[in-house]
Amino acid sequence: MTKPNLDKIKEIAGGTASFEQEMISIIKEELPGEIEQYQFHLEQNNFKQTAESVHKLKHKISILNMEEAYATAAAYENELRAENPTSAPAFKKIIDELNAFVKKL
Repeated sequence: MTKPNLDKIKEIAGGTASFEQEMISIIKEELPGEIEQYQFHLEQNNFKQTAESVHKLKHKISILNMEEAYATAAAYENELRAENPTSAPAFKKIIDELNAFVKKL
């Protein structure tokens, strides 16, 4: 599985360090809350809200250049909408990896 990295952010920033730092700051600020919302909705068995949380998290997964994880998240989002979240354990690993990576930033 692709590990999170800043390659895509660096590419988007095009060498502008201040823009790169701004994007990293936004991720560091938003990600913990988005994960918390995801976990809350999951615990409540609210599939619709959990799917919406996964949808938001997909953007962070994408910007942190985790292509395989993005595909897993997209499938998981669809499973949640069908009320059959079989990819929950795989998505938990992705969340754990994102958390660990962002804490190091």
